[in-house]
Amino acid sequence: MEAKKGEIASNKNPKKANLLDHHSIKHILDESVTEIVKSKGYPEDVRLSNIRLLIGTIIIIIALFAQFYNKKFPENRNFLIGCIILYIVFNGILQLIIYIKEKNAILFTYPPTVSHYSSFL
Repeated sequence: MEAKKGEIASNKNPKKANLLDHHSIKHILDESVTEIVKSKGYPEDVRLSNIRLLIGTIIIIIALFAQFYNKKFPENRNFLIGCIILYIVFNGILQLIIYIKEKNAILFTYPPTVSHYSSFL
């Protein structure tokens, strides 16, 4: 049993964080919990993250179109207004997803596989 504990402790790389920075500490704790949950057989569900990345990409494309549109300001006024409205709408959708769906979750997982349940029985 003693050899097993020493072996486990030597296999893990200690993570370092600035103790005065609470964001750094939270990041290390989130990473540690994620590793433990994944090691227990729970596959990560990244669908919500992919949706957020897609919406973020759309927001960036809208901003790029507004910035680099061929016409100058007085001529492209309606186009800019449309881009601003779309930018606000997609940012609102992104914030709603974060507020309603994610809340303070650090990891979304699928249910464990059937073989994982049988190992507990």
